[in-house]
Amino acid sequence: MKRDQRRANHDKVTAPELVEVEFNGQTIVVPRRIVKSLPYLTERELEKLGVEL
Repeated sequence: MKRDQRRANHDKVTAPELVEVEFNGQTIVVPRRIVKSLPYLTERELEKLGVEL
């Protein structure tokens, strides 16, 4: 049991950090890792990523 507890400590998954960004005059909330690529993405590609416009 102790072995399993020790191994489980580093397997925690954290939620992505969300950031508010303005895109085409709208304020949207996206994960921080997507912010740099926003100018190059289309609305259709954002919808595939799960971002609501």
